[in-house]
Amino acid sequence: MSFEPEIITGVCGYMNANQAENNVFMVQWLGGLREATSATMVGFDETGVDFAVRVGDDETAVRLPWTREISTRDEVREQLFSLLDRAMQVSEP
Repeated sequence: MSFEPEIITGVCGYMNANQAENNVFMVQWLGGLREATSATMVGFDETGVDFAVRVGDDETAVRLPWTREISTRDEVREQLFSLLDRAMQVSEP
């Protein structure tokens, strides 16, 4: 099962417009790119989420896996919260 393009566009648009700092935070702590200055959500599927990440003058792709395979829009939201929670846990001293 793949997600409809309008769902992907809607979720990515929301995350990039309203959660840009959280995108960067997740990539920094879960993607191992602490020096990342921006992270644009470019897509997702049943197994993970994809970001275009700016590190200095370079752009790289980062994929963060979900905790389980998903199939609904509600599960995307749940998994994004899970990623943010894990990033916060990892970032704490």
